Amino acid sequence: MKIKNLKFDFFKRFKIFAPISLAIILAGFIVMLIANMNIGIDFAGGATVSIDFGDYVATHQEIKGDLVETVNDVIEAEGFEIGSIRWSGDDANIYEVGIKYSLNGEKVDASSEEAQKAFLDKITDEDSGLKVKIADAVNAYSTDFEFTKTNISENIVGSQTSRKLLKNAIWATVVAIVIMLIYIAIRFTFTSGIAAIIALCHDVLVMIALTTIFQIQVNTTFIAAIITIVGYSINATIVIFDRIREVSQLDSMKDASDWEIANKSIVDTLGRSILTTITTLATILVLAIVCSVLGISTMSEFALPIIFGLVAGAYSSVFLSAPMWVYIRRLGKKIKDYKKQRSAKKAA
Repeated sequence: MKIKNLKFDFFKRFKIFAPISLAIILAGFIVMLIANMNIGIDFAGGATVSIDFGDYVATHQEIKGDLVETVNDVIEAEGFEIGSIRWSGDDANIYEVGIKYSLNGEKVDASSEEAQKAFLDKITDEDSGLKVKIADAVNAYSTDFEFTKTNISENIVGSQTSRKLLKNAIWATVVAIVIMLIYIAIRFTFTSGIAAIIALCHDVLVMIALTTIFQIQVNTTFIAAIITIVGYSINATIVIFDRIREVSQLDSMKDASDWEIANKSIVDTLGRSILTTITTLATILVLAIVCSVLGISTMSEFALPIIFGLVAGAYSSVFLSAPMWVYIRRLGKKIKDYKKQRSAKKAA
């Protein structure tokens, strides 16, 4: 789709577009300071207790709320603190509860094997563990099906493991960004690479900000969403920089300024950017809606950040990356002129 005769100066509007992004990012970090992020057990450490209700909840959707309340009451009565809740499974019949690494209001000492064993035993003890208590409570709630502790599984994530996961996730994102900077610098120019990386950082920060504002759980799925958007967004940005290179080589643009080249390049690729974003966004939106209707939280935690990232990526590719390229080139020219002046003064 080509958009012809579009008279819009993207470069001059940069001073409007950039503050919008900054406002969203700032709002996200203010919420983060006030309410904190919704950190999942993957990164915070603790235990995930998965309760498989089988076909029972699939055919009795109306009792899901009561079952959740029953299970949560047992967990809290045992001195555990609930960190997250979600439904998973093909039929959204598995209730997963993230339990923080604490007992009776006190954080479990990660350096003490005895404290960690006590935490685990309180969940898995054959006679009086949390799994047994949950099974008893569910059976007392309904006699329509036989429910035992075999329907319940647990996954313990230690503090050391969670910190390692978070560290690896951050490193994976940083390495991906650095590799892309090198690639763009080789294929285009270092200036293009810097502008593209700034746009990528913008996309990641907007994703984090919106995820914080809407209190979506941050876990390994969220990191996967970030890396997905980094790859998607850089592709959209490369298309614009490729067009900038082509336009700058046109005879009709030999005497054009950087901002004229950038503006024409954005207009020339705008149709493609719109179609690509709408097509991808429509697919993810359908996934998010279906997951919301079915109550599958695990996929929603992936789909919603992807939606945030798609919008942020399209926004930065069209409205921010090329204007930043212009500003960086201007800064580079000023630095060169300053060095020439200093050299001339020294020579005199």
